[in-house]
Parts: sequence; structure tokens; C-alpha cells
Amino acid sequence: MSLPVRTVLVNYRNMEKTIACIRALARMSVKPERVYLVDNASTEESRSSFEKAFPQGRSESFEIECFWNENNIGFAAACNQGIRAAKQSGFEGFLWLLNNDTLPEPDALKELLNVAVDTHAGITGSQIVDMQGNFAGGVGFVNSNYATVRRAASPEERGFNYVEGSSFLISPDCLRKPGELPEEYFLYFEESDYCYRARLAGFDIAWATRSIVRHDIGSSTGSEEGKGKVPFFIDCLMIRNRILFARKYMLPEFQVKVGLFLS
Repeated sequence: MSLPVRTVLVNYRNMEKTIACIRALARMSVKPERVYLVDNASTEESRSSFEKAFPQGRSESFEIECFWNENNIGFAAACNQGIRAAKQSGFEGFLWLLNNDTLPEPDALKELLNVAVDTHAGITGSQIVDMQGNFAGGVGFVNSNYATVRRAASPEERGFNYVEGSSFLISPDCLRKPGELPEEYFLYFEESDYCYRARLAGFDIAWATRSIVRHDIGSSTGSEEGKGKVPFFIDCLMIRNRILFARKYMLPEFQVKVGLFLS
């Protein structure tokens, strides 16, 4: 299947994994035609590592367009830089938002596109596994009573509410209507919000469980360190964004507070 796709990768002090991800993209059976690399809180070290790995800003398979941000502007805002660059170039294909600490399997993009086209979905996700190959999600569920979210427990689960941002394929039509990712979250909940808006606009979301993406989950933020070990800033951000999401979509305030207290 030959459909135009471009990929957006956001790096934050993790260039070694980003380089490995780009190399994995170059090994796929279906490849993006261009990669937008957005480096948050960019350093001279990260730039030199990238330039050493990819002289003249390209891999053997595609062009790489880089954005070197002096500050960490957040995941959603960085993704939007790539989205805007694609739009400004006149691109009208699919955009694949992919976490930089992932290694997509060779047929990952091919299987994503197959499902996206067959279902006419606005947003399609992959099956996420950890670096050892154990199932780790890909889509999730929102409890509208408490503004809590959870990952799918198996590839057989259905009725999901959002696609996880680690592998997030957006159709051309969906890009035109819901538009860009909401930047007010900075990090976490932006994919839940975007899927919510996409569904309000009449788009379905789909899950390509044969599209396998290995993910070193939480490698940039420490969000998977376990109870009591998650960095304080990340904990606060998750709580703040749950409240923001609940207020934005008129979820019951009292129950949301109860849920926050219990968690």
C-alpha cells in the first residue's frame, strides 16, 4: 500500500533512543516519506549526536527536518510544530505521531495504514509492547465519573475511548477538522482530549493490533517507576491534567475530586 505518510518525533534529552527509532523507521516495509524531529530543550550534545548519526539531515530512506527548541515547550506543542510544517509544505497525507523511545516492527506502519483505510478511522493506534515483547496497551478507556484513564488489558478489548500517543496515526480528514493537539496539557491527556474532539466531529478511532511498536515506556519522564517513585512534577502534572480534562468536558466535579483523593 503506497499512501503518503510523514512522522513526527519529539525528543527530550534522549537522542540515543531517538536515533534508534529513526533507524527502525528506515527498516520498515512501508516507510514515511519524511520525518519531523522536534528537539525540546535542545543541547549542543543532542545536535552533534544527531548530525553524526545522520549527516546532512537524512537517513538512507527519507529526509529528516529538524526543529531545535531552546526550551521544553511540551509534547503537544512540539508535535504541533511538526504538524504545522507538514501543512505549510502542502502535505495532505497521514501524519504518524510516534514516541521517540519506540522501535516499530517492520510492518508497523503498513498494518496501521491497512486498518486506517479499511475502517475510515480518524485516528488509528498500534499494539504497544514493552522492550521484552510483553503486551503494554495501545488504546485506553476514560471513566467519565472520575476522569481516570486506563490502558487496555489485552488486544481483545473493545469500546476504547482513545488511542495512546505513543503511536497515533491521524488521517488527512481528521487533521483538517479537530486540527492540532491541545497544548494546554503540556504532557499527558492531550491524546485523550484529541480523540474526544475527533469523535465529537464524527470520526471513529481504530486499533491496528497487528501493528506492533516496542516502547521503552516512561524512559524520558520516569512515569512508570511505580507508586511512590514517579517524579513529583509528573505526579502533579497528571493530577492537574485530570482536573483540566474534567472541567473542559463538564465531568462531575465532586466525583472527580473523590477519584483524585482515592488515587
